[in-house]
Amino acid sequence: MRFALILSLVIAAVAIVFTLQNTASTEVNVGPYTITASLAVVLIVTLSAGVLVGLLASVPARFRAGQRAKKAERELASLRSSLQAPATPAQPTAPKVVPADPTAMPPAADAATDASETQRLAEEVAQRTQQATGKQA
Repeated sequence: MRFALILSLVIAAVAIVFTLQNTASTEVNVGPYTITASLAVVLIVTLSAGVLVGLLASVPARFRAGQRAKKAERELASLRSSLQAPATPAQPTAPKVVPADPTAMPPAADAATDASETQRLAEEVAQRTQQATGKQA
């Protein structure tokens, strides 16, 4: 944004210097009319018309961007309000099914055994992945 502003100012300064150096009288034909004016005036009017056309061409895009911003703000407000709303009570969970034969249940493992088993499985997966991809560490 800052670069575009600086570039626009430089172009405007060059255009102004150019028009001030070209003050000769010239004729411009616009349809059935012939206008006699200074070349500087013709160039300034032409530059201004170009800027106006550029601004008018950007109006639809600016309008759509504004509409998207308003929609995003509404969605954000909706999400914020839903986060601040009190949580609904949790649904009761279904009871666990317990087999009739208690010997059919696997023995309970403690946390250390679970962690070591998880580590062993992670190492095995890493090793198989290396073998599958052909990379040896």
